Amino acid sequence: MNTITRTEQKQLTRQKLIEATFEVIAAEGFSGVTMAKVAQCADLSRGIGNFHFQTKEQLLLETLHALYREFENAWRSAIANAGPAPIDQLTDLIKRILEPPIADPKKVAVWMAYWGETPSRKTYMELCEMHDREWEAAVEKILRSMVSVDFNPHGMKLHAIAESLIAMMDGFWLEYLLAPDRFKPQDAIKACFAFLSSFFPDFQQSDKDI
Repeated sequence: MNTITRTEQKQLTRQKLIEATFEVIAAEGFSGVTMAKVAQCADLSRGIGNFHFQTKEQLLLETLHALYREFENAWRSAIANAGPAPIDQLTDLIKRILEPPIADPKKVAVWMAYWGETPSRKTYMELCEMHDREWEAAVEKILRSMVSVDFNPHGMKLHAIAESLIAMMDGFWLEYLLAPDRFKPQDAIKACFAFLSSFFPDFQQSDKDI
């Protein structure tokens, strides 16, 4: 019979507490988060919760780290598994970000809660800026590799095109949360493809993969 080590058990318990924090934030926002409530949601004692995370702020910061790790693993694996063609990499990246489980409404609610707190919390701001720079650079790098001699940027810099695409995806996340029936993931993906095809006509071919 397989048994887990203490280290593995510790990681499993911490993960349960982080997932419980997701649940509480999604349901009640930051104001609803207490160590007792998170421990109860995780079906653990408050003492165990306090053993792993001595303060609520420590728990919230680690939960934000976990949120970014999941997001980063998703877009990096989408690029890695798509093959060498940039158009395939960007196609799979957009799909991965705009479809569940990454674009799950409950998870998006947690993102929005953190983004609302970021301006007043230096640790959150620094973490967000670090990860966001890597994310933006990855998208821009793919776009740059798609530029050909007949590329028409319509007066925009490539960096601005990358930021605009990312802003579109963020906006669709918000729509998923506020008006779940307004946009389906397939519609959001098509809209991103349509935006990109105005700069990269070959991107229209990606439509067949939705």
